[in-house]
Amino acid sequence: MTDSLPVANHIYSSQGNYTITLTIATPFFCDSTIQKNITVVQSPAAGFTIDNECFGIPVDFTNTTIAVTGDPVTGNQWYFGDSTSATAIDTSHAYANPGTYPVTLTVTSQAGCKDSITLTATSYNVPIANFTNYPMLCTDTIATFIDLSTIISDSINIWQWDFGDEFSNTDTSSLAQVSYKYSSPLIRTVQMIVESSKGCIATVQQQINVRLNPVLQLDFRDTLICSIDTLSLGVQGTGIFSWLPNKNILYADSSRPLVFPKTTSTYYVNLNDNGCIGSDSIKVNVLNSISVNLGPDSSICKTDTFHLRAATQGLGFQWKANTGESVSAVKFPLIQPLVNTQYNVIANLGKCLALDSIFIRVAPYPISITAPDTSICTGYKVQLNASIVGSSFRWTPNNSLINPNSLNPIAGPSKTTAYILTVSDTVGCVKNVSDTLLVTLVPTIKAFAGRDTTIVVDQSLQLNASGGSSYLWNPITGLNDPNIGNPIALLPLDVDSIKYTVKVIGDAGCFNTDDIKVKVFRTGPEIFVPSGFTPNYDNKNDLLKPITVGIEKFHYFSVYSRWGQVLYTTTEIGKGWDGMYKGTKQPSGTYVYAAEGVDYKGKIVFRKGTVVLIR
Repeated sequence: MTDSLPVANHIYSSQGNYTITLTIATPFFCDSTIQKNITVVQSPAAGFTIDNECFGIPVDFTNTTIAVTGDPVTGNQWYFGDSTSATAIDTSHAYANPGTYPVTLTVTSQAGCKDSITLTATSYNVPIANFTNYPMLCTDTIATFIDLSTIISDSINIWQWDFGDEFSNTDTSSLAQVSYKYSSPLIRTVQMIVESSKGCIATVQQQINVRLNPVLQLDFRDTLICSIDTLSLGVQGTGIFSWLPNKNILYADSSRPLVFPKTTSTYYVNLNDNGCIGSDSIKVNVLNSISVNLGPDSSICKTDTFHLRAATQGLGFQWKANTGESVSAVKFPLIQPLVNTQYNVIANLGKCLALDSIFIRVAPYPISITAPDTSICTGYKVQLNASIVGSSFRWTPNNSLINPNSLNPIAGPSKTTAYILTVSDTVGCVKNVSDTLLVTLVPTIKAFAGRDTTIVVDQSLQLNASGGSSYLWNPITGLNDPNIGNPIALLPLDVDSIKYTVKVIGDAGCFNTDDIKVKVFRTGPEIFVPSGFTPNYDNKNDLLKPITVGIEKFHYFSVYSRWGQVLYTTTEIGKGWDGMYKGTKQPSGTYVYAAEGVDYKGKIVFRKGTVVLIR
């Protein structure tokens, strides 16, 4: 593009490198030309967004300018339309008055390129929140809350109520006018949030004192009067009382009016306590006459107590017993006649009276007496003894009794049993009386005389019986004391073996017996080991075990393979090798054993040899 003016302007449509040529022509055809190279770069694209346009809240301006790559924005100039400005990248501004304002952002790049944009910011009016004032409410009273909020040049379209009732999950609403009822007393904070069509929000709160409706405490609720009487109605509470209907009543504005209805009537009372109302009622049943009925004559057991029961409309009572017994002046007095007695009553409802009487016969209780508790040995029986005063009796349980229809049955229980004797009478006192006899079954005595054993000549033997509290040995041969549980036996030289039997006696004289065999060897103290054994599980010679004679303390018994490996060892007398090693049957063959112990004289006895295992 060319231009023939001395000063030229040109707008490039795209960025890039350009050469500018200037030619100056003269009349003498002496032209002069000059060239310069320039670089054209792209300008930044200015932009911003506007938020929070409610008056009283600073408006937020967010810079959204798009800079050219390689040419960052270095300058930001804001003009807020009210003669104020700022140079921050992002900024906010509080307007002094509601209205619309032209806001301009001019941005400058590092290369000096500029761009501007102008948008309109509006400072909208904010609502003034308010609602009906309820400084005080009563429980169970429905209150209507009405929005009284105002706004200039706009409208309110959103409401959020919170009635502050912590006892309810439904104490919120989104209506402009709403009703709510509190069920419990407390000071509540009611909050209302309103929002305009432009999104501007205002909040208001009020403290509301929710009070209980006054509670009336009536002296009575329903009552009776005689048609010729006057009755005082009583109620307790704080406030102003009023009674209805205003008929046959005196002092209707008090807590204790007097009424004299001629027919059954209900009187309603209101109590006003600073605007909170409590109500209740009393029904007054009017009778021209009353009756009283004590029921038919009756019988009781001697020493029992008994309530006389007057079926009547009367409210006052005068009782009299022909024995002089004192009786309470109530409708259902508690009595305890010890002899046959007649009771008379005068019942009254004001001036209305009625009379009746009842005769109470007194009979003694039947008697059941059993013998003292006892104990018997297992397998034994015992006779139960008892005496009674009554017309019939029964034993329970009776499945372990012989002749259970007798006062002296034979009991043979299989476990400790409580036998109950229940006695009945058909004359006067119809209550059963029981007594209990406990038969304790003593467990079987577990008598133990000790294990069979062996000794050598001249060796003393300590016997040790157990299972009871006293002991008796038989025979007494060689015993230092046959009447204790642990006598010492020193047998004569002519005894080769002997069997001692011990009688073990326990509780209730129960006893049992056991015996122990003692064999006397004519040798010195010894450890005998068989020369072979056959572990084939036929219960014959299946174990290789040592037999000790005269040995007080046994050290060990061990079995070795031919290579000296230990296959079995024990320190307990009576234990032996079964031909196994680590769960594997050992083959037939010759094995080596070694055994050691200390005899009753304190000398060590050691034996070693071979044994043949036969499969």
